[in-house]
Amino acid sequence: MRKLIIPIQFIAVMLSLAFNGFAEEPKERIKNSLGMEFVLIQPGKFMMGSPEDEAGRYTGERHHRVNLTEALYMQTTVVTQGQWKALMGKNPSSQKGCGDNCPVEQVSWDDVQEFIGKLNQKEGTEKYRLPTEAEWEYACRAGSTEAFSNGGITELDCGKDANLDSLGWYCGNSNNRIHPVAQKQPNAWGLYDMHGNVQEWCQDWSGVYPFDEVTNPKGPPTGSYRAMRGGVWYSPARDTRCASRFGSPPHYRFRHIGFRLCRTP
Repeated sequence: MRKLIIPIQFIAVMLSLAFNGFAEEPKERIKNSLGMEFVLIQPGKFMMGSPEDEAGRYTGERHHRVNLTEALYMQTTVVTQGQWKALMGKNPSSQKGCGDNCPVEQVSWDDVQEFIGKLNQKEGTEKYRLPTEAEWEYACRAGSTEAFSNGGITELDCGKDANLDSLGWYCGNSNNRIHPVAQKQPNAWGLYDMHGNVQEWCQDWSGVYPFDEVTNPKGPPTGSYRAMRGGVWYSPARDTRCASRFGSPPHYRFRHIGFRLCRTP
């Protein structure tokens, strides 16, 4: 009988796989135990902020290059009232009559950290968190260099802006009320309501943008205001641009502030 000779390199590879598991590519989309859907966002470089000639531009939107080196999952919608209740028991929203598929709002940044802690504990992980301001804008743009993820801005206030009207709720189309999630078109990366409906907490302290290129920025180490992004159902169009920035003390609760989560692959 012939003796089978197995190369030592093959044995080493098999042992490595036995101990470390097979390396799998992250799935394009995943759902968690609360029914939250997440889409995979690949790393990349982009220009954060707005060019000086962008209509509706505010100070504090200095154009600068950002390099994001790690993939992440971004929630396709903001967290809903139903998802919040499923984990936390009570609904803090000021507009409960809108229903379980409407954004949870009137939650502080501190409240959101409690939600994240409970979700991580429930699923036995540490992968859930808020996106950084840079991650949020990168995901919002979905490759766009213009005011909106689908093109430029033509209306600064509450008149009809065709690009914005197809993507989000603002004072020009909301009838002055909040709306259920995912009723407008998603951006090119499958994310809904990045331009309007409710503002969204980010992880960072709000701070001044740098002049030079930065890699994986996380904002200043301390501050008084946590960053918020996106517009509100009663916002003028200019406030819903990709580059628009806002901030609030982390303990404040307002009827127009919600959040979406991201997750490490």
